[in-house]
Amino acid sequence: MSRSRIYEQDGLEPDQANPELWPSVDENVLHENAHTLFVQRKNAVLMYFQRESLDSIQHTTGVSPRNLRRLVQRCIQYDLDGVVLGFRGLIPQKNVKKYELDLLGQKRNKDQKTGEFNRFLEMHPDIKDMVEDLYLGRKNRSLEPVMKVKHIHKRFVDQCREKGITLSEYPLNTKWMGYKALQRYIKQIAERNFKKAAARYGKDAFHRANRVGEEDQNQLSNLFPYQKVQFDAHRIDGFFTVDIDTPDGDPMTLTLERFWILTIIDVSNRCILGYSVSLNREYGGSDVMHCARNAIMPHKRLELTIPGLSYHPPGGFPSEKFPELEWAVWDVICLDNAKSHYAKMVQDRLTNLIGCTPNFGPVALPMRRGVIERYFKTLAENLFHRLPNTTGSGPDDPRRNNPEKNALRLNITYEHLLQLIDVMISNYNGTPHGGIYHQTPLELLEKRIQLRGLLPRRLEEEKRSEMLFMQTQINRTVRGSLLSGRKPYIQYEGVEYRSEKLANSAHLIKHELVLHVNVDDLRTLKAFLPDGSEFGYLTACGRWSLTPHSLQTRRAINSLVQRKLIHYTTWDDPIFVYTDYLLSRENTKKSINKITQVKEISKQKLTDEAEEQTNALEEARAQHELLDKVREEQINREKINEMDNYERLLKQFKTKMY
Repeated sequence: MSRSRIYEQDGLEPDQANPELWPSVDENVLHENAHTLFVQRKNAVLMYFQRESLDSIQHTTGVSPRNLRRLVQRCIQYDLDGVVLGFRGLIPQKNVKKYELDLLGQKRNKDQKTGEFNRFLEMHPDIKDMVEDLYLGRKNRSLEPVMKVKHIHKRFVDQCREKGITLSEYPLNTKWMGYKALQRYIKQIAERNFKKAAARYGKDAFHRANRVGEEDQNQLSNLFPYQKVQFDAHRIDGFFTVDIDTPDGDPMTLTLERFWILTIIDVSNRCILGYSVSLNREYGGSDVMHCARNAIMPHKRLELTIPGLSYHPPGGFPSEKFPELEWAVWDVICLDNAKSHYAKMVQDRLTNLIGCTPNFGPVALPMRRGVIERYFKTLAENLFHRLPNTTGSGPDDPRRNNPEKNALRLNITYEHLLQLIDVMISNYNGTPHGGIYHQTPLELLEKRIQLRGLLPRRLEEEKRSEMLFMQTQINRTVRGSLLSGRKPYIQYEGVEYRSEKLANSAHLIKHELVLHVNVDDLRTLKAFLPDGSEFGYLTACGRWSLTPHSLQTRRAINSLVQRKLIHYTTWDDPIFVYTDYLLSRENTKKSINKITQVKEISKQKLTDEAEEQTNALEEARAQHELLDKVREEQINREKINEMDNYERLLKQFKTKMY
C-alpha cells in the first residue's frame, strides 16, 4: 500500500493544499547558487503535488524523498501574519521557525548564550512583564515619563538579585549582565507595539502612528470639482505698516502685529477658491465665514498700485474665469479642531446655508490636510519669506533681519500685502502643479467642467446674499411698559434697537422675537415673529447706527465702559471714542491691529443691503443730522446769551467805577 501524500492529510486549508494559491517569490533577486537551488526545490514540490513518483522527482531535480517531505512541510506552514509560507519556504537559508534553545541538544555550545535570554524570560514572566511595562510606560511602574534602556537594565538587574539569581547564573554571569540581549529584546517590543512605542518620541509621533497609514483612511476618489475642499489658516511671516492719525491730528506710521491668512483649496484640482485676511491675534468664527464667503462669491480683482505688479493672464480665480462657477459650493470641507471651527455660526452656515458636511478629522494630524499645508509652504517660500520684512520660519531663521525696522524703513504697508496676496494666489492657480501631472489648476478644472461636464452645485438664488454668510440667529424679548410710557424696544449687546413699527406694537411686549444678526454690521437687526413671519428691520439707538461695527468691536467697547475706562455721551460716536482710546494708550503698538480692523470694517459697504434696511439707516442718519443741527443752534444761542450777560455785567462794572 502506497504512502499518502502530505497534502491529502485531514485538516489542511485550501491555501495550504493548492500551490496556485501560494505567495510567489521574485527569483531575480536571488544570487546564482541560491537561485539554482530554489528552482530545483520548486520543481520538485510542484512535481510532488502533480503526483509524480518520488524516484522520478529525485532523478529529475536531485531532491531526495526525505528532503522533499521536509520542504513540503515548510511550504504549508503559516507565518506570523497568518499567511501560508508557500514558495517562500523554499528560499535557501530562510528561517521559518523561531529559534528555541535546546538544553539537551548535542550540538549546543555552552560558551554561546544564544536563546538564553528568551528562556530566562519564560522562566520569570514577572521580570518580562516589568521590562515591557517600563518601556511602554504601563501600569505606573515608574514616575519617569520615558525610561532609557540603561535605566531599564538597572531595574532588570535589581529584580534578578531580588529573586536570588547568583553571579554564576545567567544573566549575571555575562560580561554586560544581559544588557545587549535586553537591548535586542526591547527593540522587538517596539516593533510589536509600534503605536505605544512611538509615544516615547512625542505626541506628534504617537498621533501619526495611531492614525496615518491604516487601510484607506476614508480617502475617496476626488474627481469632481468642489467635491472636497480643505480649509486652514497660516500666520503671516512678516510685519507690515499702517498710517493712522493721532487724536491731535498728527500722522503716525506703526507696524501691525503678525496676523492670519485663511484659505480654501479644492482637493481635486488644487485651485484656490478664495481667501481672507484676519487682523485678530487669534482668528474666530466670523473670519472663517469671511473666507467661505469670498470662496463662493464671484471674485473681483484689486486695483494694483505697486509699480510692476500685475496679474498673469493664465491665472485667476475659478469664479472669475468660469461664469458657471459663480456661487458654486462644495460638498465636504476638511478643517482642523480649532475652537473657531466649532462656533455656532460656522456650523450653522456651513450646514444650512452652504449645505456641506464639515470633516474635522483626527486631532493633531495636519498631514490629513496635506494639500492645504503644502500650499501654505509654497506661499511662504514664494512670497512672505522673500520680503525684507519677513520674520522667517522661526527666531533662528537667517532670513529674519530686523523685520519691523525694514517694514518701517521701506514703508511696506498692509495695502501692499493685500495686493501681493491677491496676485500671488491668482498666479498660483495658473502655474503648473506637480501633484496634478504638471497641469495648471485652472487648466485641469476647465477639463473637468467643460470637457467632462463635471459641474458642482451652485447656491440657490434666494441664498445669494453677502449678509447671509455672516448671519447668526438669536431670540430676544420685547421690552417696554404701558405704566412708564416706554415704547417697545429690543436690547442686544448693551444697545437698544427700535423701529416705528415696533413702537406701535405694544401687544408684543414680553413676547420673544427671532433676530437675524449680521455679526459684521450691528447697526440693524432683522426681526421675525415667533411663527416665522417677517417683522422688519430694527435700528440701533443713538450714535451706534452711524458707523458700521462688528460684534467683536461692540463687545470690546462694552467691556471698556463697564471697567470705566471710556465714556461716551448721546452726542458721541462710540466707535470714534473707542479708536481714540486705543490711540491714547501708552502702548499703542499693541492696539494697532484693532484700530486697523475697526477702520477696515467702517470702510466696507454691503453691496446687497435690503431696501428696507437702507431706508432704516437713512432715517436714523437724517434724525441724527437734525439733532446735530438743533444742538448746534442751542450751543450758538447759549454762546450769544453768555456774551449778552458778559456785556451787561461789564457795563454795570464800568458805571460803578465812574
